[in-house]
Amino acid sequence: MKRTGKKEKTTEKTNSKKQEECSFSWDKLIEMKENGTQFFAGDGFKRLRILDIDGKTKNIHMVCELGKKTWPLHFKKLEEIHSKIHEGTLKLIPYEIDRLLPTWGNFITGLFKYLGCDHKGSY
Repeated sequence: MKRTGKKEKTTEKTNSKKQEECSFSWDKLIEMKENGTQFFAGDGFKRLRILDIDGKTKNIHMVCELGKKTWPLHFKKLEEIHSKIHEGTLKLIPYEIDRLLPTWGNFITGLFKYLGCDHKGSY
């Protein structure tokens, strides 16, 4: 009996739906910075916001509620992590992200959760 490829079609629909639910983009980060949008870190305790965005180098800085500024994070790295999460090769938990980008796990997890990357089945 020949397989119809139903599973492949379902997977394609699921992946596109995940991307629709997620609002991650360079423009969204700029909007968050301009609006002073606050979000919680991955641990749910620290309140964060995007402090600075450099359009030329595409680096961002975040700041926590205590006023501590992070070192710069390049948007390309953020895109790589985001892709891995939606592909399912990386879980959206601080420990896993820290292995790829030391000290950023908690911040990136919180940012992606705020942007909707944590919907069921996206990791």
